[in-house]
Amino acid sequence: MTEKNDILKDLFSRMPEEELPASFRANVMRQIMAEAERRRKLGERWGWIAVITASLLMIGLAAASFLYMGLPKISVQIPDMSMLPFYAHIGILALILLGADYKFRQIFKRRQTSQKEKM
Repeated sequence: MTEKNDILKDLFSRMPEEELPASFRANVMRQIMAEAERRRKLGERWGWIAVITASLLMIGLAAASFLYMGLPKISVQIPDMSMLPFYAHIGILALILLGADYKFRQIFKRRQTSQKEKM
């Protein structure tokens, strides 16, 4: 065992020492960054594949369960149209109140910022 070590030590001592190129560190770092980016993208792709597969599986199970159980009859009743003016009145009032709230909040925010600037 020591003979091999001696032979290797002798061989390595005879080899001329070569200096690395000046851009060696930059090239190695570029390769490391490219590999890290490649691994990140690979992990991201596997994540997307898992999400899409799980989504398709859930959609398939939902469709299969609806087909197996049978879809119930859906009936929609049309509301009485005599109440339409009342509902429209309530809706318009709600929109007016929302608009007033929006404007008051803008005014309040402007006043707050102007008071902070004065301090």
